[in-house]
Parts: sequence; C-alpha cells; structure tokens
Amino acid sequence: MKKANKIIIAAATIVLVVTALFFVLRLKSTQSVLVENFSLLDTVYLSVEDPDLGNMTIELNVDFPVNHADENVLSNLKSSIISKLFGDDFTDCPEDSLLKAYAAFLGKEYIDNNADFAKRITEGSLLSFDNAIILDASALYDDQHIFSYEISWFFDFGGAHPNSAHLFYNFDLEDGSIITEDEIFIEGYQAELTAIIKSKLLSDLSADEDTDHMTTLEEFNYWPEDIKPNGNFYIHKETITYVFNPYEIAPYYMGETEVILPYQLIAHLMKSGNPLEYLVVGKGDK
Repeated sequence: MKKANKIIIAAATIVLVVTALFFVLRLKSTQSVLVENFSLLDTVYLSVEDPDLGNMTIELNVDFPVNHADENVLSNLKSSIISKLFGDDFTDCPEDSLLKAYAAFLGKEYIDNNADFAKRITEGSLLSFDNAIILDASALYDDQHIFSYEISWFFDFGGAHPNSAHLFYNFDLEDGSIITEDEIFIEGYQAELTAIIKSKLLSDLSADEDTDHMTTLEEFNYWPEDIKPNGNFYIHKETITYVFNPYEIAPYYMGETEVILPYQLIAHLMKSGNPLEYLVVGKGDK
C-alpha cells in the first residue's frame, strides 16, 4: 500500500513538473519582451506658502521593457520608448529615476508657466491654477516578432475641458525599430485603405438598431475628409486597429474612435515580406 502511494505521489510530481515546464516554455515562446511597471503620484504646489493658489497632480504609470534576448533590440526599444514618453533629454536617465526626473521637470514647468499669473491673484479672487497630468503606458501585444505599445495621456490645464490622447507604437523585434505603414502596405495604398477605414467605421456605427437609418458618416457627425490612415495603430493577432483621438475626425464630445480592421479586409494591400506577414498568411479574401 505504501509502495502504491509512493508511485502515485511520484507520478503526480512528474505531472506537476511537466505542466509547469510547459507553461514556462509557452510563456517564453509567446512573450519575448519582459516589462516592469514603474509608478509615481505627486502633487506640486504653485506656492508652498499659499497652497490654495493651485496645484498640479502628476500621475505616472509606465510599463517599461527591461529584458530581451537581444541586448541591441532591448536598447533600441528603451531609447525609442523613453523618447516617445519623456523626450530625448531623458534617454540617458537611469530607469529607476526616470519618473522622478520627469515629474520634477513637469513641476518646474507648471510653476514657471503660472508664476506671473499667480502674482495677480488677490485675497478675494476665485482664481486658482489646478492642473493634472496623467500618463499611462503599457504593453499591448508581444510575441517573438512584434511588440505593440500604448501611451495614454490625460491633460487638465483648467480650460473648457480636459484633453486626452492615445498613441500607439509597434516595434519589429528583429532590430527594435518602429513599424510604419509604408513598411506594411504596397505603394499607393493610401486611397484604398482610406476607403476601407471609412466603410468599416460606417458599418460599425450602423450596426446599432437605433442608427441603422443613418447612411453617411456626416450623419454621425464625423468629418469624412479628415478620415485617413494616420499612422496611429496597434497590431494584434487577427487585426490592425486604427485609433483617432478627440478632434481628429469628429467634434470633441465624440471622444476617441477605434476602427478595427481584420486582416482579411486589408491583406491584398500588404507587401510581400512585410513585418506582419506571419500573422496574415491564410487570412486574405477567399
């Protein structure tokens, strides 16, 4: 009986080890860029002596690449992402002090930009200079070939309304360079891709039963002449998604617009040997 128990325990141990090994190997085969999250929350006061004059809230939450099998690729990823997030002046800043250095820069800019106005505020004034900047940046898609990255900004500088923007970058893990539309699509793709984007957007909007009587983008309050490939897209296994920020193709109140393009819609426009070809094979129109 004891011998049977030992056999069962040994078999169970083997199963657990094999299962764990399977998931580790699977993870390594599908995720090639390791990211680490860095975050910071700070409040900068326009005047330390009089906090009621105003303040700026700074919230930074960033996924940052910290490991990849190829050090050159990792270096290119880091440099490019830091530049897109913080500007070229921060590319030599150590990773563990990046957010603190950037927050200090934003705080100084806030104080410098508002110092003269603050001097004009009287004791009975209702004016204050409350601002907010929120940055979220995260990895969206990662396999052996492509690393997609999202940067989300929220700005409130006390105007009529806050503003926001979503920016996307897709990296070729052969060398860590950013994948552009011209690398993906054949020459002269713009006109037909524009038509596909407009058609897909209109189809998505019309899918709602309450709006199925509307037949043009203008009826949905979009600006058709501004809708075109804008370079702001992210890559996934089955799709390319184009993202248009507020004010880009419609009034502010419409917010952000996403247009999801399955590969079968655009495969005929894609170059042979393009960086996404391995995702698109077999997904063209039949």
